[in-house]
Amino acid sequence: MAAPDIAGEGFPADLWPDVAPRVAPALVHLELGASFSRVVLAADDLPGDDEAWYRLLPPRSSGDAPELVLSCHPDSFCRPRPLRSTEYPPRAIWEQRRAPRDDEPVERTEFAAARTDAFLHHHLLTLRDLLVGELADRELPAQRAEAFAAAWAVTVDGRLERAGWPGFPLAERRARFSRLFSSAGIILPEHWQIFHALWDGALATRRDVAAIVRQLPRL
Repeated sequence: MAAPDIAGEGFPADLWPDVAPRVAPALVHLELGASFSRVVLAADDLPGDDEAWYRLLPPRSSGDAPELVLSCHPDSFCRPRPLRSTEYPPRAIWEQRRAPRDDEPVERTEFAAARTDAFLHHHLLTLRDLLVGELADRELPAQRAEAFAAAWAVTVDGRLERAGWPGFPLAERRARFSRLFSSAGIILPEHWQIFHALWDGALATRRDVAAIVRQLPRL
């Protein structure tokens, strides 16, 4: 099957020409090149912490693969904004948050190739897990879903690192883990042991992760 068409919707004109060529290689790395007939990256106007939303559309014609729509904020493909603390004394660096971007349009000089590759590989591998049913768990309580998603994200970037593919680095994933779970309680040494077990692959299956999130601060 031919490589999927790659399209962008709503992206700043200066940014899309740099993002577009990096989508197909990520699909190939993750063996998803034949899984979709078309891949659309849709710009979302709600900035998130490099999050993405996935949607599969029916094939346009018989025999075609489905279409993938991946929605995200254009900031995900740009240099990260400086961290800042709004408290005094300042919070620890891993607990600070990104400063909001001004309303000025994104410029091409802000494009970050390494960050783009990390974002695409992370979310496409997560999507592959969804497609093969790895994340199907009807027994997971709804109140644990956010913790499970955060823990699974750690395993995704750990797998990418071990495979030698781009992904969010250990320090960044650790910071996100800290920001999320410190909002619900004190992060103890045993919580960091869980984090590193997720990253290193000692906790790798859906069942492993679903069980271990019960030991993390309850969100």
